[in-house]
Amino acid sequence: MHEKSDPLLQQESRIKEIREHLLRPIADKFGFPIGSAGSALGMPTVLCLGNHSSGKSTFVNHLAGDSIQDTGVAPTDDSFTLITYGAVEETMDGRAVVTDPQLPYRDLEQFGKPFLDHLRLKRRPIETLKNLCIIDSPGMIDHAGEHRDSSRGYDFKAVVRAFAETADLVVFFFDPDKPGTTGESLRIITESLNDSMYKLLIVFNKVDTFEDVRDFARTYGALCWNLSRVVRTKDMPHIYCTFVPDAKGDRPRSKTIELTEFEKSTRDLKTEISRVGERRRTNMVGALLDSTRSLQVHATVCQRVGWKLLVEKLSLWTGSLLLTLGGAALAWYARSNSYGLAAGVVLAIVGIALAVLTPQFLKWRLQHHIALVDKYFRESFQKKLLSQQNTRFLEGLWESVRPRTVTFLNSAGPRIIPGAPVWPARLRKLDNAIDKD
Repeated sequence: MHEKSDPLLQQESRIKEIREHLLRPIADKFGFPIGSAGSALGMPTVLCLGNHSSGKSTFVNHLAGDSIQDTGVAPTDDSFTLITYGAVEETMDGRAVVTDPQLPYRDLEQFGKPFLDHLRLKRRPIETLKNLCIIDSPGMIDHAGEHRDSSRGYDFKAVVRAFAETADLVVFFFDPDKPGTTGESLRIITESLNDSMYKLLIVFNKVDTFEDVRDFARTYGALCWNLSRVVRTKDMPHIYCTFVPDAKGDRPRSKTIELTEFEKSTRDLKTEISRVGERRRTNMVGALLDSTRSLQVHATVCQRVGWKLLVEKLSLWTGSLLLTLGGAALAWYARSNSYGLAAGVVLAIVGIALAVLTPQFLKWRLQHHIALVDKYFRESFQKKLLSQQNTRFLEGLWESVRPRTVTFLNSAGPRIIPGAPVWPARLRKLDNAIDKD
């Protein structure tokens, strides 16, 4: 499909243009990540997460209309599987996936060989997948003893976070046997999906296995109770109560519970997933806006620290130069006077020592400025903070950006932090992008 005839590709191209030509030069200078420059144009993506045996793979097959994934009560697949359209049936391993320049997954290489051994891509000639990528994930099971990511061989939480950040919809499945009681599932919600909650749909699957409505109500209540401990919102998010009609499984399907409402909920979930293209448009704009706002706050505070360090550096260099030149001049003109000569030499030595000690002094001053970053944030955004509707938003944005700002300041050091007076004008362009682009 040509870009000119596809509004989604046109929008994504425009977003990449803004990101690469406006944001990236600033982001690179201030050490702020905004995504890979070489990422290929993607397609609407749905990430499926959940407990082992919660029906993820069965639902994926139902959604695609074909048996793509193996299903069963026992764990059948411990890989992240990317499922999308292809004119010819094909399966690619993880190494091939991350090295293919036509696929937007090069950044996944950072998680190492153990992860790539558990990554694959399946292309299938199925019409449903023509404008959709579905990511099936390993089922979550609590491990005996203390849980550690090393039990999988790679950082599972970080991988889920990376997929969730690029996905347009995250569907999290729970089932009657484990209604939110699997610790790994709850940890993933709090540690990997905390920045992607607006994309999250919660699904209580396999509801056709209940004997009666009382069993359903009791288990549904347990799920709500467990979710309330990790979903930090005033109201419980909507929970889709679903089942896959005529699914082939190893569990008996009871017919004693009325399924009419659950059928409607299943249809509603499929409708939400079918709208993932619209979500992608919204998510792309939202992600660009979030990146721009975060970069603006981060870069503004860093530049303020850089400017203060630059003023202090120039003051020290000026003082060092004046002391050295003044001492040398005094020593020259008073060379016949031992006291004058000694005073000139001392002044010159002090000037030279000041120049030598300047880097260490600036390192100490940097730590002083890092301790004051909250103050610099309030000073930099004083006008916006005085506006009542912006106060909570800006403060929340700063709380999320602050750790990255402190990390950059510590790692960059006094010589690297940009502080030139031209930067405020460049950073104001971000305001124009937020307000107009």
